[in-house]
Parts: sequence; C-alpha cells; structure tokens
Amino acid sequence: MSRTSRIIIVFLGLLAGLFIVLIGSFGIDRALHVGKVLHNVHASSVDLSGRNETGAELALVALEDELSATPAVFDVTGTTLDLDPTTVRFDIDELRAAAAALDVGRDGTVIDQFRWWLVHIFTVETVPVHGSLDEKALSAVFDYWDESAISIPPFDGAVEVRGIQAVARYPNPGTGIDRPSASKTILASLLDPDRPIVTIETAPLQPNLGVGDIDEAVEEAQQMIGRPVVLSREDPDISVTFTPRDLASALRSQIVHNSPAHIQLSFDPEVIGAILEPASADLGVPPRNASFEVGDDGLVTIVPGRPGQIVDPELTAGALAVASRMPERTGRLPFEDAAEPEFTTEDALALNIKHLVSQFTTYHRCCQNRVTNIHLLADIIDGAIVLPGEEFSINEYVGQRDTARGFLPDHTIVQGKMVDTIGGGVSQFATTFYNAMYWGGYEDVTHSPHSYYFSRYPEGHEATISWPAPNLVFRNDSDAAVLIKTSYTDTSLTVSFYGDNGGRTVVGEQKNGRLHTEVTSEGDGTARKVTSSVSPRFDETEPPTEYTANDELLPGDEIVNVKGRVGWTVIVTRNIEYPNGHVETQEWRVRYRPQPREIEVNSCMIPPEEGQEPVPCPTTTTVASTTTTTAAG
Repeated sequence: MSRTSRIIIVFLGLLAGLFIVLIGSFGIDRALHVGKVLHNVHASSVDLSGRNETGAELALVALEDELSATPAVFDVTGTTLDLDPTTVRFDIDELRAAAAALDVGRDGTVIDQFRWWLVHIFTVETVPVHGSLDEKALSAVFDYWDESAISIPPFDGAVEVRGIQAVARYPNPGTGIDRPSASKTILASLLDPDRPIVTIETAPLQPNLGVGDIDEAVEEAQQMIGRPVVLSREDPDISVTFTPRDLASALRSQIVHNSPAHIQLSFDPEVIGAILEPASADLGVPPRNASFEVGDDGLVTIVPGRPGQIVDPELTAGALAVASRMPERTGRLPFEDAAEPEFTTEDALALNIKHLVSQFTTYHRCCQNRVTNIHLLADIIDGAIVLPGEEFSINEYVGQRDTARGFLPDHTIVQGKMVDTIGGGVSQFATTFYNAMYWGGYEDVTHSPHSYYFSRYPEGHEATISWPAPNLVFRNDSDAAVLIKTSYTDTSLTVSFYGDNGGRTVVGEQKNGRLHTEVTSEGDGTARKVTSSVSPRFDETEPPTEYTANDELLPGDEIVNVKGRVGWTVIVTRNIEYPNGHVETQEWRVRYRPQPREIEVNSCMIPPEEGQEPVPCPTTTTVASTTTTTAAG
C-alpha cells in the first residue's frame, strides 16, 4: 500500500472518527437536554440553556423584575422624560418566551436538528421576548406628556357667557403624541435592557368639533338663558323664578367625547344653590307625620307620613336644564328628603287601628258657656292615641281648664251645690266619653257618676269630671291601639273609639231621656262582645227641704227655687264575652243623692235648729191702706 493510500485511509478514518464523535456528542447533548432548553439559547439578555420550562419562566420573571425596576428615558420635543415601567403596568409574557426557547433547535428532521446543533456550538440564538402595556395607564401618560412637554392641545371650542349673552369660542388644531407609534416605541424600549434614550414622535391633532357645532351650541345656550324660568311645586305651594342673569351665571358648557362629540350645556348646581340660599328658610317643607283618616263606613285608612324636604340644588339644576329648553319655561321644583317625621307610616301600621269599635252621642241645648267648654275639651282630645296597655286620663291629657285657653265659667256641683267654675259644665263630655269606652269593652280604671241624676245622661253609666278631681281614666286592655275622635254640632257631642275588635261596632246615644245602642257590625270570631243592664231603682230617699229666709213674704207664703228630687240607687252590670267564651262580669253601685227642695219663706216659718227658739211670726195692722208689720210680744 502506497504512502498516499495510507494517508487517505488515515484521513478518512479521522473524518469517520470525528463524525462519530460529533454524532455521539449530539446524541449525548440531546439526551442531556430532554425537556430543557438547548445550549446557547437566550431570551433577551438571559441565558436559558439547560433550563426546564419552569426554570426558564423563573429566569424570565427575574428579567421582568429587573426591567421593571429600571426607568426608561424618552425625548419628547426636546424634553427628556423618565417612565417608570410599573406606571404603565409593563408585563413580559414569560410563558410564551419559555415555550419558544424550548422549541429552538427541535424543528425539522434529525439532520436539520444536527445542523442547528453544529452551528450553535459556538453561536447564540436569541428568542424574541414579547410584552404588553396597560392601554388606559399608557393613555394617562400620554395625556401628561402632551400637557407637560408639548402644551399645544387642540381646542374643541366652547360657549362663553358675557352678561346675559352667549358667545362662541371656535376650535383650533394642536400638536400631541403620535399615540399608535409611541405605544410601539415605548414597549420596545422597555423590553431593551440597555435602555437607550428614545425619541417619541408627535403628530398634528384635530379638534373634535367644528365651527358649525359651536354655532349650534351658542344658539341653544341663548335659548336657555334668554328668558326667566319658573320652577314650582304643590303641597305646599312654592315657586321660584330664575332670572336671565341667574341662568347666565350658572350656565356651563362641556365637551362630551362620545360618538359623536358634542357640547353639553347645563347649569352649575353650586351656583344654583347659592341663588337659592337667601330663600332657603321659606323653601323647606317640614316633615309630615302619618295620620289616620276615618271613612263613613267606619274603616280607618292611613295617610302616609312624609319626610321633611329641602330644595336639592343638583336636581334643581337638572330641572332648569329641561325647563329652559321648553316653550312654556316652567317645571317642577325638586326637593330631597331631610328629617324623618316623628310618627312614620310604619309606626301607624304597627298600631293596628282598623275600624270603629264604639261610638256614643249625647245632646244639649245650644249656645251656653258649657257648650264652649265641651267643644274646647273635644278639640284637645280629638286624635289622641292610647297604646295597648296604656292608661288615658282626661285631666292629665287636657290639664287645668283656664281662661287663657278660652274656657268659660259654668255650673259645677260642689258639695251638693251648683256653683260656677272656669271650665265647668263639661260632665257632658265625660259621660259621652265614658259610654264610648264602656261599650267598647275597655277597662274602667276610675270614674265618678254625678251626685244628682240628669236625664240627658244614661242612668247608671255616666261620669262627671272637674279639676283636679273627680277624674275619668280608662286602660286600653286590647291588642290594638285606640284612636279617639270627637265631633260636635251646636246641640250634640259624639266620641268615637277606633281600634280592632274583630270588626264589631257598637253605636249608641242618649236622646230625650232614653238610651239606645245598636250593634251595627257583629264582626268575626275574634271580637269581644259587651252587654249591659241597669237594675230597677231602690233605696229611694225623699229630698230634704232647705229654707232661705225672706221676710218680705207673709207667713205661709213661699217661693220655690228648686223643686227637689228623690234619691235612689241602681246596680249597673257590664258583661264582656271574650272570643274563648269566658264572660267577665263587672258591677257598679251608683247612688244618686236626693236633690234638696229649696224654698224662700218668712223667717218664722223656718223650723228652728235643735236647742233654738222659733222665730215668732209678725202681726199685721192695717192703717190707712198701709200694712205695718210689728214683732209679736
């Protein structure tokens, strides 16, 4: 074998050996990098070689932290501006970059992969790193740069007011950041670890509105402020007139940049509030308590309460914006709720007052002082509410009757005698009230019948009051509150109790000396039923005679001032049948004193007190048609 042949064989052997070494090295490298990034693969400035997917992602997270901690520098029309990457929420897509790094060198056939491996033994392949920015945050940065570095924004135009005249300010173009280009430039700069100073491009900016838009807005503004606007409301009647000068001072124009952009005209609530302030005390509406309304059918409805209200400047500005565009230039004056009422609709509902339970009427002659007193008492008590379990005292509720409140003097029985007292003669109210309570089945805490019998009152179940005693007190022993209503005419008085007795209603009256009661509605099974009886009179007592000396009378003559009346006793029985069948029986022993016979007689006709001598009667001598009276003996 020639020397040349040996050299060729050795060379081929070396080549074969080298090839075998390379093939072996390639195989070993691939075996060592299963599931890992191949040798000499970078992402940006980070070497990802030999890292698995998680390791590559962590390395890229570290890169993001490093880039986010380093401000980027930009040149905007000669002004150098720093940008903190976190301000625009800079974010690297680590998953995408790690996946791309794992794919490098693994595409194509084995020969393609071997060729890539062979080329990159000493060279680096860098995969692209993608990132993102928050558009809203970036837009805010652009707004700031436009204002601080350029300061030539486009002017969209406006409507100004001079005096009471609307005036146009027309649009002008401006200069600002070329935002589509700048967004790409900033992202590329933030992804670059070297952080070079990058120039941000600018572009002309056109206004959103044209001359025609401004002219149209000026015409509308003049319509809004050119004539007065009146806002009003009812219950209570309130109206406010806004003059053209008021309207002009409050008019505001604002560009609305939705599609299409336009000028929005409105009134400033703060200015409107200042205009209303001087009259604010007259514009407030006090809270209204809930109340009860009774119908002719005896049913009770609730009139809802209403919070106190004050004029709302913001809503008023809105109402003006509407009314000022209308031909009639009027609108509703809006209010907002303020203080809540002391007695709310919910409070009224909770009282469970549903229907007329009992009612009683008595009659009297017209136009006496006592009638005035009765009416005053009725007015004071009308609308009183007695909660379940509470006691109601007429004297405590009304207080002392005095002339300051309009009460007049009239008859009152004091120690068996009729004397005038301020606020006297109101026992008719007490009796009427007592019978409404009595027939409603409510608990009688205390009452005092009259000393003497009066036919205008029901025998036995009647009552008298005076100040401070006697008094009339009852307790509401039902589950619902009691609403007391009073009404009167010149010759009658009615007291009504409203509550809930299962729909049962009793109506009564004392007329022409006779008692009449009627159950106008039986109600349901939850009602308690009242029946009553008065026994025959017993223990009758003849009236005593009370003498008054009148020596102008002849012996044997008399003047009868009060005829007198016998006295007697009756037993009043009230039975209350409850829904469970239980019957409660109550009795009152009522004693009417005999009313003395009061007469005037000559002194000698008055029976002497025990131990006294009788007064002798005079003798009469007639001289020349003259009657002379001399004492006997």
